[in-house]
Amino acid sequence: MKIAVVTESSANLKAQAVKDYQITVVNDPIMFGNHVYHENVDITTDQFYRLLKVEKEIPTISQISMPEMQVVFDQLQAAGYDQILVIGLSSGISGWINNLKTYAPSVDGIDVRVFDSRTACAGTANMVKLAAAMALADYTLDEIIAQLTRLRAATTTVLIVNSMRHLVKNGRIYNNSSLAGTMVLRNKPIIMFNGHGKIQLLGKERTLKNAQQAVQDEFSQFVMNSQLPVRLDVISANDAQIAEDWASELRYQFPAVRVKTGVIGPVLGVLTGDHALGMIWSLDWKPLLTTLNQEQKQ
Repeated sequence: MKIAVVTESSANLKAQAVKDYQITVVNDPIMFGNHVYHENVDITTDQFYRLLKVEKEIPTISQISMPEMQVVFDQLQAAGYDQILVIGLSSGISGWINNLKTYAPSVDGIDVRVFDSRTACAGTANMVKLAAAMALADYTLDEIIAQLTRLRAATTTVLIVNSMRHLVKNGRIYNNSSLAGTMVLRNKPIIMFNGHGKIQLLGKERTLKNAQQAVQDEFSQFVMNSQLPVRLDVISANDAQIAEDWASELRYQFPAVRVKTGVIGPVLGVLTGDHALGMIWSLDWKPLLTTLNQEQKQ
């Protein structure tokens, strides 16, 4: 069976990865007032953060329509694919993945499965690359989903934000009864995706350095308890140098961990605002795939 892997632009996949793993990417819409922009089509990440500084209204997340997705499905079917796996941004911050789950059974002529990453950005991207690499290696769709479920269970996404107002405006904060004090200018709220993919407050610190240390302590526990290779992605919203500096420190402190840097693009940036900083850690999907391939040959 020939399996197509589809994801959203919010995964921030590099063009080379899209090409190498034959991934289909659909572009997420965001809204500033009544104006709709499509990520990487008519607004880049840099343009988004510049617009965020001058626009009076806080932007909101929109959704790719089902007719747009049907066009993608028709194109993949015409290209000879037998099955489609869509891996999307957490349903805890976007209704798109749940709408797609409802719509998928009505698609004629091709089997469409939908997987909720329950994370965003590099967290989703790592799942997409694992799925696409497995599809190219002729694993079945059920085998791919089983490994995605394993990777998702091991993935933690933690973000340090400057303000909670974007999350509150978009109604994307879970259990917001503990928000008292996070609106103080000097506080650095720390948020995370919980097991259901919803964003909740993890804590708050007085300074960015303290917040980074708090997040790093959480990551250190994961590394100590993991029996398998670990990957860490340090992501930032319009603060690439700070992310790279932090990543350099982490590479020194955790030499066995594969540490990468990435961006918080417009879709998640709608919720975090600018100058957010985060860590996404999980099992390293590449060694995981290598082990699977070795087991398959035995």
